[in-house]
Amino acid sequence: MKFFLLLILGAAVAYANNDLLKEFSDGNRIFSANVYKEMKKTNSGNFLVCPLSVDVVLALVHAGARGETAKQLSAGLQLPEDHQKVQAIFKELSPKLRGNEHYTLSSANKVYLAEGFKVSDEFNSVAVNVFQSEIENINFAQSKASANEMNKWVEEKTHDKIKNLIKEDDLSEDTIAVLINALYFKGSWVKQFSEYGTRKQPFYVTKENQVDVDMMEITEFYNYYEDSTLNAKFLEMPYKGEDISMTFVLPNDVDGLGALEDKIEAALATPKYTNERVHVQLPKFKIESTIQFIPILQKLGVKDLFENNADLSGIGANKQNLTVTKVIQKAFIEVEEKGTTAAAATAVHISKKSGGNVKLLKTFEFIANRPFLLTLRSRDVGVIFIGRYMNAQ
Repeated sequence: MKFFLLLILGAAVAYANNDLLKEFSDGNRIFSANVYKEMKKTNSGNFLVCPLSVDVVLALVHAGARGETAKQLSAGLQLPEDHQKVQAIFKELSPKLRGNEHYTLSSANKVYLAEGFKVSDEFNSVAVNVFQSEIENINFAQSKASANEMNKWVEEKTHDKIKNLIKEDDLSEDTIAVLINALYFKGSWVKQFSEYGTRKQPFYVTKENQVDVDMMEITEFYNYYEDSTLNAKFLEMPYKGEDISMTFVLPNDVDGLGALEDKIEAALATPKYTNERVHVQLPKFKIESTIQFIPILQKLGVKDLFENNADLSGIGANKQNLTVTKVIQKAFIEVEEKGTTAAAATAVHISKKSGGNVKLLKTFEFIANRPFLLTLRSRDVGVIFIGRYMNAQ
């Protein structure tokens, strides 16, 4: 029987709130770097990934994992081994994944259960009270209708940015459950680009190959840093509300992205910004990615979860033998003059075993006319999205 899960986010014990969020943010940065390193091995162009979505959906799986399976999940996701502490982290994290009057941010969870399948009381409590998940029974034998219903929910929660996450062929009468998360962000720049300033400019895919792109332009004060060790420039552009920002890391050389990616951990560390007057040229862009996560997670040491010896005995009321058979994510981001729209959804299939100071004079140049890194970050949570832009698609 299959347990198809698509989830993100979400116990309580007496831990210091700031310590919990810092521990998660530090682990999130390492996990993001590890995922990025695996992604670049199999992607030659633009890509985008939402490590936070995977982190949260598998944190719910962790709540039902035991023994070595739970240990591998903790290590791979850079989370504590203690179940109560993990749940305390996500209990504290959930309120941080909500928007306000300045921007839209939402992370919605839903658990679809096969008719007749019963989760344990403990797992049900964690899903509802920690991950704030809705729970609904559904007839997976009617695979087309079930897929349509779940995809409709994802589309609604991501404002139609993520479509067809769940395929009809993924479902059958053996499917036990589908756990779904949908994450969505829409924000406006504090300092918006003028649409009248956008014009065609060359973008150097390589030293020998250039294409024309719609290049936005603005001169304003931003957090800015030049790193001689990484041979790159950092630019932080905040969204209204200033809790969330996008960081662009631009190699100084046209062909410098590869060397920068080799030091991705350092590139994700918070640099020693100063507030500077910066002349910015940045392409308008849209990136969409579909990621099969099992090979990535296996490289990070999460192996038993996908084998017949997986121990997910904390999920079902009758301690059924379950194993994860698929982890899929779709991610989307669009950056334009007014701001950014981003969305992600992650799916996990689980099957039953078959056996600073302002300087007013100097203007710095940040001309993003060559491949660069980008991260969407929350001040409290850390990395939400990470990706790279290499060419106009």
